[in-house]
Amino acid sequence: MKLARAFAALFFASAASGAVAQDWRYSLGVHDFAVPEVDSHTYGVNGSVLMDKRTDSGRHLFGSFDLFLDRDKDHLDNDHIPIWWQLHLGTDGDFWRGDRTRVGWTADINTRINTVSSIERQITALPAFVGGYDGPIVQASLEAGAGWFFLEIDDDAPKAQGYDRSTLRNETIAYAATAKLTAKLGESWAISGFAREWWDSHDTLESQYQAALRVDASSWIGDRLKQPALVLSVDYYKYNLDPYNRPNAPPILLWDYDLMTRLSLEAKW
Repeated sequence: MKLARAFAALFFASAASGAVAQDWRYSLGVHDFAVPEVDSHTYGVNGSVLMDKRTDSGRHLFGSFDLFLDRDKDHLDNDHIPIWWQLHLGTDGDFWRGDRTRVGWTADINTRINTVSSIERQITALPAFVGGYDGPIVQASLEAGAGWFFLEIDDDAPKAQGYDRSTLRNETIAYAATAKLTAKLGESWAISGFAREWWDSHDTLESQYQAALRVDASSWIGDRLKQPALVLSVDYYKYNLDPYNRPNAPPILLWDYDLMTRLSLEAKW
């Protein structure tokens, strides 16, 4: 937890130095949060605030906050409170930059709280080295680093499997590798992808995959919103539950991955 607080303090201290250029956006949308292994679908609405700015000292800062309201009629957890959220904060910089290539660093902190798939709290903090390519059509990067990984499972669903609160948390220093890709498809369309894998000295802890299709909606909406876009995205998380499972007992959960599909209308603030 101390490392996560240090990352957050670094981010807000950098932001306080003042901004020369900044971009604030917001979005409203609908989603389906699925746990396919047990045929679970939870639908809802969501909203986001996104920020990308550069301070007068040259520091690049970025982040987002997403709030989800679920219509939770599911059998996974009868006591689930149908409100959950996720937060992303980051900063990066260059050691060297060429015409289209760069070598640098990045540091980010991510949280995911109270999902219907029984993730009570997930917090990760990751500094990493980056190698990137920034072309006119394609932008891509590879990242590698070591940071802090914390995942806590909600106590309600494991009760049916015979588990108590004593085995619900896994906290460790871990390694992560990340790949990112964005490609323009003409003047109005773009696709992006994100893949990150966490592992400790023994096993993979978690795999994350995200993909999005972004469409300029100016021709449909006109001047009612500033720089509007429709965004269709998919987020996939697969969890290693071995650190939580007890010998000679059923698995702590009957599933080990979740999948969220989301359609949002985004605009500049």
